[in-house]
Amino acid sequence: MTRLISFLVAASSLLAFVRAQDINGLTVQTQQGTVIGSLALPTVRRFLGLPYATAGRWQLPASPSTRSTALNATQFGDSCTQKLDSSSVEFLTLSGAGAAPVPESDNCLNLNIWTPIIGRKQGTAVLLWIFGGSFQFGTSNFAAYDGANFVRDHDDITIVTINYRTNIFGQPNAPQLVSSTQTQNFGLLDIEAAIRWVHSNIAVFGGDPERITIFGQSAGSAAVDAYAYSHPSDTIVKGIITQSGTLDLLTSIPIARIGVDDPDTGAWNQIANTVGCGSSATPGQLTCMRAVDAHTLEQATIDSGTTFAPIVDDITIFSDVRQRAADGNFLHVPMLGGTTAQEADIFVVAEELLTTGIVIPVVTPEVSDIVTKVAFTCPASTAASDRSQAGVPTWRYQYQAVFPDISQRSDLRAYHSSDIPVVFATYNASTASAGPTASEIALSRFVQTAWVTFARDPANGLGSAPFSWPKVNNGGNNAVLLGNSANPGGATFTSSSTLDSDCGTIDTLVALYNLLGINVSL
Repeated sequence: MTRLISFLVAASSLLAFVRAQDINGLTVQTQQGTVIGSLALPTVRRFLGLPYATAGRWQLPASPSTRSTALNATQFGDSCTQKLDSSSVEFLTLSGAGAAPVPESDNCLNLNIWTPIIGRKQGTAVLLWIFGGSFQFGTSNFAAYDGANFVRDHDDITIVTINYRTNIFGQPNAPQLVSSTQTQNFGLLDIEAAIRWVHSNIAVFGGDPERITIFGQSAGSAAVDAYAYSHPSDTIVKGIITQSGTLDLLTSIPIARIGVDDPDTGAWNQIANTVGCGSSATPGQLTCMRAVDAHTLEQATIDSGTTFAPIVDDITIFSDVRQRAADGNFLHVPMLGGTTAQEADIFVVAEELLTTGIVIPVVTPEVSDIVTKVAFTCPASTAASDRSQAGVPTWRYQYQAVFPDISQRSDLRAYHSSDIPVVFATYNASTASAGPTASEIALSRFVQTAWVTFARDPANGLGSAPFSWPKVNNGGNNAVLLGNSANPGGATFTSSSTLDSDCGTIDTLVALYNLLGINVSL
């Protein structure tokens, strides 16, 4: 009898647990099998580490396997192996994001979903986030990308963040893999696979597969733009948001450090030789490289100072982007794009700290402003103009806010990535000690609402009340200033021509940029 009572009590507890999960919608049936999530907040469900694809090292992403048992989706999956060299760590430290270690492996093609509980609106618009990190480092596990506050404060939105392969694992430029019909930009293919998985599965999480907007920052933003050019007839993505990065930057500005089209495969052979796989590009060398421990490869690339970045392959990244832009040969979906006002502050300071340990206050703003124009402001202007001239609804912004809690350095202005904690309302995750200001909280709510409004209705949302933002083709004051001192918790307006005052002398600026040699991490 005692055993029977114990069994009934246990069964009753299990039943109550299952019912609670069902009420909150924590048990979900995907195409690959059942997943069990958790509550991030009382009104927000969270599903972490969901496999969207599987891929061996330097192989194409394929559909993940089906599962016969439920997946516990309450912890982040492994990140892809990152190249965290001294400059990357310095950038993360200065930005306030920190560089805390996270589990890494080749089994890293997973994503995370934050979505309203069942009692709230279902069939929501979807924002799919692609992180930045110069295609060398990054992970969706960063606290700055947590989507809980986003979903808590806004109905009709689901947030998705993804992992994808970077550095030598994402774009090896291996001679053995050279093909005219298949790209080696595996990281960009991972992003495509994630978008397809979300389209196929997001409905069971409460998202609307017909309202997916992709957005990203820095390299993630460039990847968003690259997707639009490589998928001109796509029917999945309905809007794009680019934050501080464009494809034009990757293909039109001849700066090797940013750069990406290096036909020389010597870097591959150099690393292969370092890890004991030989310096000749043979099939055996590739087999050997696939067997080398991931962290051994990571350390070899760090020690050698070698960069493996996406290459222009005319499949995922095109050599004739300017012609394609002129022809309107890209995905015609609404675009919201912009930059921060002083993107390069953080790169200039990081470079000076790494090389001399000293920041020169008089020089830094002037150098930063040149780099910002060349690498960010002017390419963003070109991208917006391309869309607008093709008749695509296009909005442009510049983020100008400066808050003391985002970075540990008071001399940084509106620098590259300083907008991320405001977009995600994750300012409390910063490693800086100060708390958020009232203006910061207000601006975060305002910016989030704008992003959500765009995702809900990309073609019309921002042009309607309460925003009524002017499109780029309207002329006049057609650029939105976010966090300007005249309205630190909202928006003011100016003309795009004011932001682009030096872009007509871009060749001169590029020459100065190259002379300065600042290392920019997209």
